[in-house]
Amino acid sequence: MKEKKSPSPPSLPPDAQREILNRLSAETRISSQEIAAILKRHGVCGDMDALQDAYRKRLGQRLMSTIRDETGKREVLAASGGEYVIVDCCNDPQKLKTIRHRIQAQMNGLDVSAGKVRKRVRFLERFASWVRKETSDGAA
Repeated sequence: MKEKKSPSPPSLPPDAQREILNRLSAETRISSQEIAAILKRHGVCGDMDALQDAYRKRLGQRLMSTIRDETGKREVLAASGGEYVIVDCCNDPQKLKTIRHRIQAQMNGLDVSAGKVRKRVRFLERFASWVRKETSDGAA
């Protein structure tokens, strides 16, 4: 089985990355606004044309995701290389396999994340019941 590599962190100024990770470590959470403010303070900015293209692509992706059949299932899905296809009209088995593989990989990643959250919730529930038990035992 192929070992999955973790995605490499984006190229950020080391001081900005350190500040973000320190805040996350100290407070165990950080908002996207706080991240943006830190990056702005460190002078991180992108090329305006590239940012506009990314924005337009994101709007296009949102449009494609709204195209659904009468039961609410997606009609149009991304194949490869930024190409979208109407699934019911696609006769290319390779494109359909690529779509299925990408969706399965996303589902697997979400399952792993959901499992991690589920374990944490179970721990917190067990811990809360233990604390309630200790409190009620001490109060008697």
